[in-house]
Amino acid sequence: MYNYENVGVNIKKADEIIKNISSKFNMDNLKNFAGIYCNNELFKGYNLISCTDGIGSKIIPLIEKNDPYTIASDLCAMNLNDLATLGAKALFFLDYIAVNKIEGDIVQKTIENLKIILSRYNCALLGGEISELPDLIKEKYFDIAGFLVGYYKKEDFLDKNNTKKGDVIIALPSNGVHSNGFSLIRKLYQDKKISKELFNSTLKPTEIYYNTAQKITENKLAKSMANITGGGIFNNLKRAIKNDLELNLDLKSVEKQEIFEAVLKFVDKDECYRVFNMGVGFCIIADKNNVEKIQKIVQKSFILGELK
Repeated sequence: MYNYENVGVNIKKADEIIKNISSKFNMDNLKNFAGIYCNNELFKGYNLISCTDGIGSKIIPLIEKNDPYTIASDLCAMNLNDLATLGAKALFFLDYIAVNKIEGDIVQKTIENLKIILSRYNCALLGGEISELPDLIKEKYFDIAGFLVGYYKKEDFLDKNNTKKGDVIIALPSNGVHSNGFSLIRKLYQDKKISKELFNSTLKPTEIYYNTAQKITENKLAKSMANITGGGIFNNLKRAIKNDLELNLDLKSVEKQEIFEAVLKFVDKDECYRVFNMGVGFCIIADKNNVEKIQKIVQKSFILGELK
């Protein structure tokens, strides 16, 4: 059986580092999907929010396909979806690109697409950095990271500590693998465990849930939200609920997707749920009295479970 650690990704070690830093410096906010900056003198009634993310090794096949649009779209998605979990609105974005050597036009086209896509969400691309690192980055490849800043009204803040027993978890489906678990996906493809057609289907742009989350926040219908990325359904949902609560999930409610059914033949089920979103892209936790209102706004949604 395949697993994430065998292909070079150690989730446990990464979690351990975050836990140690959080404990050492009393930084409980590291468990949030985005960082919160409070300054009552400068931002009365508001807080700033900031997050950073990349698209992992999905960038490798996207570069090989010469697909700057999906690189840019995924970078936006990974950051906008995290920001949206706290009910925040995007302000501006910066990028960092590490290249072996600046050649061709894929880097330029990625930045151009980044600006166009961000503008759809009223977010400005302020600038960034391109760094040539021939001793670090493989020839013809590059890596990219994004840094997003937004804000929220304090009265609109989504706080996991507001969740309680009986609250309902409403899930929005993913449109595939998104941008997590690609070291494992690529290994399965290289070993001919999944077909070329199925592998290519994993390269579609990650779903962006930002606008949907904004509508839910504006109508004050949610208590908290979770972006289902690295760590899977369980670990990400745990970040969005009070520490004394547990998840009561009905995984049969999740529509099966061909890619995950294929991966389950070669990867242990528990490992799959640690690595992949398994068909769930984003979750809204709300009072049961608000479920119907939310589902009118988010028609492509389903009840994943409740809190106990």
